Amino acid sequence: MLKGAGGVWTAMDAWQDDDALADQYADASNLAARQVLHARFSTADRSPHEWLFDQFDLPEDAMVLSLGSGHGALWTANADRIPAGWDVTVTDNSAGMMMDAMEALEDVDREFDFDSVDARDIPYPDDTFDAVTAHFVLSHLAAADREQALSEIRRVLKPDGTLYAATTGTDDLAAVFDAVAEFGSRPADAGFALENGEAQLREQFASVERRDFEDELEITKSEPLVAYLLSLPGFDGSDAFELERAFRDKIGEERFVVERSVGVFVASG
Repeated sequence: MLKGAGGVWTAMDAWQDDDALADQYADASNLAARQVLHARFSTADRSPHEWLFDQFDLPEDAMVLSLGSGHGALWTANADRIPAGWDVTVTDNSAGMMMDAMEALEDVDREFDFDSVDARDIPYPDDTFDAVTAHFVLSHLAAADREQALSEIRRVLKPDGTLYAATTGTDDLAAVFDAVAEFGSRPADAGFALENGEAQLREQFASVERRDFEDELEITKSEPLVAYLLSLPGFDGSDAFELERAFRDKIGEERFVVERSVGVFVASG
């Protein structure tokens, strides 16, 4: 057991049958490459992490479970906004990712608990949390695993607790993938998307509201686009030069505006 930022970190085996997913999220490097693209070129008036934090409607004293937190960007981006009375447990299924989150949050002037958690088997008692976040997590699970995860989330939430589950739409960043369609395609992770997430959540929750984050990217450099694609499964590093040339041509022809499709479901009851 390992102490970090005032909390407890424990290791559990998670999603061992999915080697590709484990490789993708062994640490924060791929995730960081994707976030750089949005941070550099977004036209929104705030970051997605700030917007997601704005969606919380919780008491000053709240128990919060953050599933699939990656390197903790939601909490680092909003470190000075977290109420003192919140007890936040930051989790991911990857031990490497959890170490990255612990390091990122080490200098934040508050305590967090850390745990490596499989969303299909959440190791906490019934009715524990006022809120659970599952941002960009559920789309990575197969249908049966996603059903199990949602059942577990409902179990650990208090009767009046709320799930916040962010995801993308099936056409998110479509212009990027269209520009390089000959080299690869969007990862097939649309099992839980803005278009179909509500129906799945209603199996466990009486009230489900979809909220959309309005954003588009105005891209002026090709290099972050290439780094983004190479962080995804299905794109080969040997194509990096051709990918960069394709994007450079696209940017040179016109203002390369890429629509985002991102939002969050707020589920309760």
